[in-house]
Amino acid sequence: MPKKHRKEQRQTAPQSKVEKKSAPLTPPEPTTPAPTSPPLLNQEGEQDTVLPNATLQQRRAHFALQRIRALADEWKDELKKQKEFNSYASAMPFMIHANGLGQTAAFYRRKGPDHTYYRLYKLLGDWLSQTDQPFSGKTDLLEGVTQSDMDTYLAAQTEAMLFLDWVKKLASAFLAREEEASV
Repeated sequence: MPKKHRKEQRQTAPQSKVEKKSAPLTPPEPTTPAPTSPPLLNQEGEQDTVLPNATLQQRRAHFALQRIRALADEWKDELKKQKEFNSYASAMPFMIHANGLGQTAAFYRRKGPDHTYYRLYKLLGDWLSQTDQPFSGKTDLLEGVTQSDMDTYLAAQTEAMLFLDWVKKLASAFLAREEEASV
């Protein structure tokens, strides 16, 4: 019988310790205001409107949406460019995964400013150069790639993949796709 009594004591002892420790907790008073998102810049370099407490995911989506809508307006009569952009936007994340951000950026930039590849290059570069992004303050995507340390480069590569997911989805929603019949 003494062994059983010891076993009961062991089972009840931790409960009494928990009871002593579990006093009602009150949340601390906030001392600083909630952080706000850094401003997004539009294509003209002006501050874009976005919710002040938007999550990073919301900011990615908002930035991509604004740019894709602008392209849809610009290319409203150019279905070929819309389809090209859609196709290239779908391929870019795989290319980054297979070849890295630097190689992919160089490939997309090589055609020059009049080509659809360059528009994607510029869109990605504009996002990665925003205030709280890895290449903040860099004027060109390849400048960010070549002038950053490995940690910054890898952070930019990860951010590029997350951002391009939104670009792909929104391009598919707002621009013509290959499977659509030509008008």
